[in-house]
Amino acid sequence: MNPVDEYARLKDDIRRLQDRAEVLRAYFLQPGARLRSNRFEITVRRQKRRVFNKDRLPTGILEDGRYWEERDNEVVLCREISTFRAGDEDIILVE
Repeated sequence: MNPVDEYARLKDDIRRLQDRAEVLRAYFLQPGARLRSNRFEITVRRQKRRVFNKDRLPTGILEDGRYWEERDNEVVLCREISTFRAGDEDIILVE
């Protein structure tokens, strides 16, 4: 398989699995949800975390370049350029 096609397929699988995991997570958070099978058990607990609220900083700090830095990172994007799939008919009959 072409690595580009494999990457696109994996990204699609990951997106589909994450969507399914979110649906299941929402189910587990409902009262009375079944949280145990023969092999696994789900535990739901509440956890606190600190969050920095930059909106409360004075405008002078937010606009001062001394407090900011730019960072570069690589982003890999994948988009479909053809709907043709291996094994699909590539002949169009025109009458």
